[in-house]
Amino acid sequence: MRLLIEQTAGSDAAQVQLRARLRAVARRMGFDDGARGRMELVASELATNQAKFAEGTGVMQLWEAREPEPALDLFALDFGPGIEDVRLALEDGYTTAGTLGQGLGTVRRLADEAAFYSVARRPEGGQAWHGVAVWVRFRPRRRAPRPCAVGCYVRALGDSEHNGDAIELHWEEGRLCWLHLDALGHGPEAARAAARARGAAGGCGRPEAVLERIDARLRGERGAVAAAGVLDLGGARLRLCGVGDLHGWVIANGERRTLAFSAGVLGHAHRHIECHHLRTPPQALLMTASDGIRNGWGLSSFPGLWRLHPQLIAFFLGEVAGRPGDDRSLLVLRARGDGGGQDG
Repeated sequence: MRLLIEQTAGSDAAQVQLRARLRAVARRMGFDDGARGRMELVASELATNQAKFAEGTGVMQLWEAREPEPALDLFALDFGPGIEDVRLALEDGYTTAGTLGQGLGTVRRLADEAAFYSVARRPEGGQAWHGVAVWVRFRPRRRAPRPCAVGCYVRALGDSEHNGDAIELHWEEGRLCWLHLDALGHGPEAARAAARARGAAGGCGRPEAVLERIDARLRGERGAVAAAGVLDLGGARLRLCGVGDLHGWVIANGERRTLAFSAGVLGHAHRHIECHHLRTPPQALLMTASDGIRNGWGLSSFPGLWRLHPQLIAFFLGEVAGRPGDDRSLLVLRARGDGGGQDG
């Protein structure tokens, strides 16, 4: 994932800038005229909603996705009063502002994929967050649906071009393999260490072997913490290994299970590589995160979020639970299905 633009959407000038950047990137990625027109309509709807309802708290982001597919993502987030009933708000004709009431319904129809999340503000307060979050995706090419839904969030400190956090995905017949790593520190040196570690990963293989190769590659250099995993998509069997200060969770059946990793740093001193072997229930979420994502939240902090598409979850937690003073990365996988199912 690469963040292309982030801005408040309240002013007319900001909306013009967002649409111009969206148009230019869409043309470069090969979207046709019809798709570019749909994107601009969606961007205008989201920006207009923020200007009307977000009380000056709204932000719009444009992301270029490379994994699990080439795509353009729009993410709109605010900390305003929120929506009491999102399903009702998606129905054409619903309005609280005396307008035609076609905004969110139009967004859902025009996008290739979309997800909506909101928590309404309560007078008594005490909420972890309230507002509206909307994710929409446009693809330059049609693709066959994959058996595993994926969400990625990778953002460098200060939105620098140099990022010490990295996520790498490899799809093979019947399984998904990935590497999630965080090189020590940040800036150019951390980015170089991350690149060297990724070069040692070698695609889809045993997670322990992947981490051992990275450990050998980084000896005598800036180290990294990392997790490597293999998800068998047929039987939903998971093998996840890790070293260092990364977070891992499985969310299923209303519970969050923490997956702890071995202490230490690859390329330096560390304990025996810790591995987890488990079956993931249908619609379970698997998450790994660098220490740039706070881990103090619980399932009740964001009610209803966990049944939604992993990409919305990744963007939302990356922004709401992210530490602005560090590189940030988050991977969210849904073991089966594409976004429905049980609420965590």
